[in-house]
Order: sequence, then structure tokens, then C-alpha cells
Amino acid sequence: MLMTDLISEHEFVEVGNLRDSQGRYEEALAAYDSALRIVPEDADALFDKGETLEKMGRLQEAQKFYDLALSLYNGY
Repeated sequence: MLMTDLISEHEFVEVGNLRDSQGRYEEALAAYDSALRIVPEDADALFDKGETLEKMGRLQEAQKFYDLALSLYNGY
């Protein structure tokens, strides 16, 4: 993985967080998806996506992302 890939991934997560805070949830999800295409195992991006999904009322889907993030945080 190139450093430019990691920078891009981080920027997508930042955009996702900003859009989430603005209540622009669909745009936030798109940004997190872009980040996860670069680094699929980014636990923070997975968790953030789960939070956005929860805010949208998509609780079962959110739980899947929380579980995946938790497993990555725990090293599984």
C-alpha cells in the first residue's frame, strides 16, 4: 500500500465524519465506502459507518459494522 493511498483513505473518513455531523448521512456512507475500498480493514471507518447507519435507523446493518470493527479492534 502506498502512502498516498493511506492519505486518501484518511481524507475519505474525514469527509464521512464531516457529512455525518451535518446530517448528510448518504454522503457520509459514500465517503466511508470509498475509504473502505482502499483499506477494508479500517476498524475506525467501519465503526463510523455503523454510527451513521444507526442514526439512519438501520440498526441491524449498523450492528454488523460494529461487530466487524470490534473484531478488528480485538485483533480477531
